[in-house]
Amino acid sequence: MQAPNNTSIVVLPFMNMSGDADNTYFSDGITEEIINALTTIPGLRVIARTSAFAFKGKHIDIRSIAQQLGVSTVLEGSVRKQGDRVRVTAQFINAADGSHFWSKNYDRQLHDIFAIQDEISLLIAEQIRENFGHLEVEGNLKPHTVPATAAYDHYLKGLFYLKRKDFEDIKQAIGSFNEAVAIDPHYAEAHACLAEAYIHYMGFGEMDLNEAYTQIGTHIAQAMAADPENARAYKIDAYMKLFAWDWAGTETAYQKALDLGLPAANEFVSYYHIFVKNEKAHAIGLAQNLLLTDPLHAFSHWQLGACYYFDRQFEQALQAFDHALALEPRFGEALRWKGLVLGYLGRFEEALPLLDQALEVTQGQLLAKMDQLTVKILMGEKEAVLQEMEEISFHDPCDPAQLYALLDMPEKALPFLEQGLAQHSIMMISLRYFFVWDNLRGHDRFQALIQQMKFPEAGNPAPTKDTPKALLEASEIQAYSQQLDALMQAETLYTNPDLNLRALAQRLGLTPNKLSWLLNAHYQQNFNGYINGLRLALFKQKALEPTNQKLTLLGLAYECGFNSKTVFNTYFKKAEGQPPKAWLAQQR
Repeated sequence: MQAPNNTSIVVLPFMNMSGDADNTYFSDGITEEIINALTTIPGLRVIARTSAFAFKGKHIDIRSIAQQLGVSTVLEGSVRKQGDRVRVTAQFINAADGSHFWSKNYDRQLHDIFAIQDEISLLIAEQIRENFGHLEVEGNLKPHTVPATAAYDHYLKGLFYLKRKDFEDIKQAIGSFNEAVAIDPHYAEAHACLAEAYIHYMGFGEMDLNEAYTQIGTHIAQAMAADPENARAYKIDAYMKLFAWDWAGTETAYQKALDLGLPAANEFVSYYHIFVKNEKAHAIGLAQNLLLTDPLHAFSHWQLGACYYFDRQFEQALQAFDHALALEPRFGEALRWKGLVLGYLGRFEEALPLLDQALEVTQGQLLAKMDQLTVKILMGEKEAVLQEMEEISFHDPCDPAQLYALLDMPEKALPFLEQGLAQHSIMMISLRYFFVWDNLRGHDRFQALIQQMKFPEAGNPAPTKDTPKALLEASEIQAYSQQLDALMQAETLYTNPDLNLRALAQRLGLTPNKLSWLLNAHYQQNFNGYINGLRLALFKQKALEPTNQKLTLLGLAYECGFNSKTVFNTYFKKAEGQPPKAWLAQQR
């Protein structure tokens, strides 16, 4: 259980009310796109899709879900798709007491679905800002190029599999994304996702490197041509430049991805810190941060375990892989990595059955086989390993190089590494700091390989998101706060129950972002806290006036601008420490 963050939200899977199970991908896609849009807002902690979807179809109290995830707010909704029309219902819930404080229905033509997603996301963001604190909210959170509906359906299916990141899932994702781009060749996000899926498939050692690089490069180019501001495309471009040892280009591409809204806590930056910067502790910290937004995703725990593994913290890695398997017992990647670390811990009797299970789950995947051979090397079974290696067809020359390095056979390992250099194997970036190469470090040919790769200096700062800056100068703060105070005193705008941040900003000649920042920085309040504070002061004044003694307290509250009994009572008790009736009796 985590402590709630006041600017945090989980978007629960929208219910499919269409009466057709196939439309589940559509309702899930609505949820996915809203989550993606909200993650672009600096300062808002948004629970990732995988952890949010862990509650799909489960009847669990909203407050319990929020407590497990450590969030202050919950969005839930439903989607009803009929013919060419769709109805989307969304409601916003305060996690502290389960109360609903915003809801909206949308009836639209189906071709407007992306406009609906953007509109809902924007309203949600503004409601969070008004209730919980300042956020930088753009007028349009996630601009879209509208794909063909059939292409979008295939994209959603592909995204479902890509998020899981296990071997069979990646193959399914590639098939779905290929269907999407075949229907709509200009679908930028589908091209970017397909490139990302090929990155993972290549990483599994199941694809010729030249073919993989060709496919990835082609789809990155098509994604960028269709949408020059696609963050995912720049992230995959950063991978490609990393594997091409273009260190400056890597940082430029990754920084561009961050600027376009890519979340900083992703697997790319972990590997960048591990293999290029030799900042393993920092990579572990990034993986731990990822768990704050995705605590129920097996992959998040796997990534933390992998970071511990690369730092040779095998006991901690084992715990992380156990967490992953508790969430998903047949997660092939966690099975094989757990078997591997058990081998390094000398627990061979536990390791081998686990690796057999990994091979069964992954249907003989090469990397699971390599992990099994690694454990056998650690057990001293050199001849058996050499015999098995003769029967394996390796796509990536660095794969046999790793095994020969662990066998302490440099005369066999180094030629394969030299092939890896020529083919730009993805594992070449690990030469400088990965412990599997330790047996080769004293050889001139190995040091020559490192020299040819021209690694950058370790420890240089990696790309980061910009720190938010003050939106108003000191003189502007003074001028606008005086103008706001005068406006509230003269016109008592707060008695209008429909007053919102955007409308008040317009009266002051400010943008909503700047007014939100002013309220938080100068008044130390969010919009609703500021407005309800004025309403409360007016209520207390009116409640004590003899002429109002015959009026109900709720009637007075409505007259002062409150539009909900629950909101009024909750706010009053929080501010005064007692209910309104008790306070009034004490005053009289």
